[in-house]
Amino acid sequence: MILHRSRTWLIQVAIALIAPFALVRVLLLFRHDVQAGLPPVITVREALALLVGLPSGVYVMVRTFGALRFRFVIHANGLDIRTPDLTDAVRWTDVESILMDDMRVLVFPAPGYRADPYPGMLRHVRTAADGRRCYEILALGQVRESPDRIAAALAAHAGTRFTDLRRAA
Repeated sequence: MILHRSRTWLIQVAIALIAPFALVRVLLLFRHDVQAGLPPVITVREALALLVGLPSGVYVMVRTFGALRFRFVIHANGLDIRTPDLTDAVRWTDVESILMDDMRVLVFPAPGYRADPYPGMLRHVRTAADGRRCYEILALGQVRESPDRIAAALAAHAGTRFTDLRRAA
């Protein structure tokens, strides 16, 4: 089963593309020379503001377009994951258990898999029950598919490793 990114990322891209132009337009409206009908002239202060603001704008654009990278496939051999935080092919033999709650899908690596199985993951959490380290590999709000379809695919392919912890609606 291939999961598709939700369409909310389009809003992020639109904001990242439109915001710099809108900001410059608003700043030009408040200039006195433009209000008086004179052509705008960039001052040293405005040039410095652009030089300081440009790197931050480029950073926002890079992060926004980096977030577009998304692939999550559930298949018989494991998971193929390509997100901004993690790029990995996880085999079912490398997974001790996989849990799905109301908000996310968590994976517990098999003992001895790797010291740090997902070095790029920033969102690792510890379970309250036994203190084992688990990793959030998918937030359910990121994808268009329903949690029921995701749970069915995980149950079909992960077998006894999968546990559905969602509350009944």
